Amino acid sequence: MAASRSRRGSALGESRPSVPPLGDQARRTYDKFEISISEARRLDFYRRGWWRSRTAWEDFAETARRLPDKVAVVTYISESGQSHILHYGEMSRLVERVAGAFVGRGVEPCDVVTVQLPNWWQFAVVAMATFRIGAVLNPIIPVHRARDVRFITGLVDSKICVVPEVFRGFNHVEMIREVAPGVPIISIGGGNSSDVISFEREILGQDWELDQKVHLDQCAPDPDQVAEILFTSGTTGEPKGVGHTHNTEFARSRAIWEILGLGEDDVVFMPSTVGHSTGLIYGCMTPLMLGMKAVYQDVWDPDIALEVIERERATWSFVTTTFIVDLIRSQRRRPRDLSSLRYLVCGGAAIPPTVVVEAWEILSARVMAVWGMTENGAVTCTHPNEPRLAAAESDGLAAPWMELRVDNPVTTAEATSDGVGELKVRGASQMLGYVCRPELSAAAFDDEGWFATGDLVRIEADGHLRVVGRSKDLILRGGENIPVADIEAVLFSHPLLQDVAVVAVPDSRLGEKACVVVVPEDGATVTLETVSGFLERAGVAKVYWPEYLKVVREMPYNALGKIQKYKLREWVVESQRSGQLEAHGPERNPGR
Repeated sequence: MAASRSRRGSALGESRPSVPPLGDQARRTYDKFEISISEARRLDFYRRGWWRSRTAWEDFAETARRLPDKVAVVTYISESGQSHILHYGEMSRLVERVAGAFVGRGVEPCDVVTVQLPNWWQFAVVAMATFRIGAVLNPIIPVHRARDVRFITGLVDSKICVVPEVFRGFNHVEMIREVAPGVPIISIGGGNSSDVISFEREILGQDWELDQKVHLDQCAPDPDQVAEILFTSGTTGEPKGVGHTHNTEFARSRAIWEILGLGEDDVVFMPSTVGHSTGLIYGCMTPLMLGMKAVYQDVWDPDIALEVIERERATWSFVTTTFIVDLIRSQRRRPRDLSSLRYLVCGGAAIPPTVVVEAWEILSARVMAVWGMTENGAVTCTHPNEPRLAAAESDGLAAPWMELRVDNPVTTAEATSDGVGELKVRGASQMLGYVCRPELSAAAFDDEGWFATGDLVRIEADGHLRVVGRSKDLILRGGENIPVADIEAVLFSHPLLQDVAVVAVPDSRLGEKACVVVVPEDGATVTLETVSGFLERAGVAKVYWPEYLKVVREMPYNALGKIQKYKLREWVVESQRSGQLEAHGPERNPGR
């Protein structure tokens, strides 16, 4: 496949560390989950210093020895309104105890530990205990229910499941009994049934680290083995199991803390679920590797979030645009002291300029744009030395260990004349494949290791990336590409619009037309004329104006704050069939 542009960052240094041979434990996980990496690329990543011969658990253990009295994790629990503080020394002892309990209950290296927990301190302890014994962590987002959980636990062959008995009124223990019969259940809270293991009594209440000391001393996690299996968030409706190693964890983590200059004196506030890549890597792995304090909120509430940021003196967070907008609105209603907050790292969608400006003026925080996926973490990021509005104008520069390439999404030849095409990436933070589904891995990677992201982008001459939409969001109107992300960014600043998205509508003449889906502000009336007039005043070419409008009460968001556009397309097509879409009268020709 031809590439229009390719950008790689500079090397991290001239040191050439020794390269360990691929261990038996790593080979076992590759065979078990049907994924792999070429030996040439593995050796290259080590020689460049992009991979290393240690794991995040070893970083955490070293920090716990050095800073035992420092706060590691603070959990704010919505149901009780209380918080829980865990120091590094105490957390290290709990990790050893849980690791011993796992070993004592038959969990072996390369076995899968499935965890469906909210943003609670127990998640961090279980994650580190899993890594400690060389097992594989499989987090599941708390909102997933029987259909998804049955599929996930069956695909990865879960050896044990750790869940809350009840969270937000839903009984997770009953669900696991139904979808994974025979798999041991460890319950946070409750655990009164004979077939359920109480985390508090039967795990933390026994000296497992002493009983299993000999076995624990023999555990040696392999940095090249599969360490975690995360499932995609499903904005397209098809979740897939993403296989990452300890080394791809490391590369994904450093993309943020190196660029922003973060260290052990920083405090991360994490409202995004730790059951997904963002929360796991940047709310759990990164802080515990570096010795930061991590602050968790288990149920999103912007008013409480601001109180927590103020109280804990949080310095950064990783969120989506939706979270930032909520924080801005809440801060306007009742200001708090947010002087400690420096960075709001934001991914998942284009960031409107008004959000970047208001975050600085109202939240005292610099918005940093990133692009990434569950498959590869944060690949690009804007930099602190760039203009403040950079986050609204690009999705950043590639990390030094990641390469970017743009292909024509239709012909797979040269990119389109305007430089827009499908983004392909490869590098040290990339997953090894989709677990137990080699056919999906084969479809996602080419022979040179390039991964097809499905995102439509352009890369500027200076290497900055700009995402303009998903390939499935591409609207080709009479041969003219509609820049979906750019149109959404303009409309997001409309004072009468609370939320907005643009999707394709089938058209017999032009192939596709654009429909704008909006959530009006309370009491506001929005028409297609309202939208078109705003775009005209903003200087947007008429050919890009949407031909249809659909008003909804709320957008279909997933647990990560991303709009599920496949659902919007279903809604819009059904409304088109029933004649319930507001449409422009006169036909507009392409390019006019």
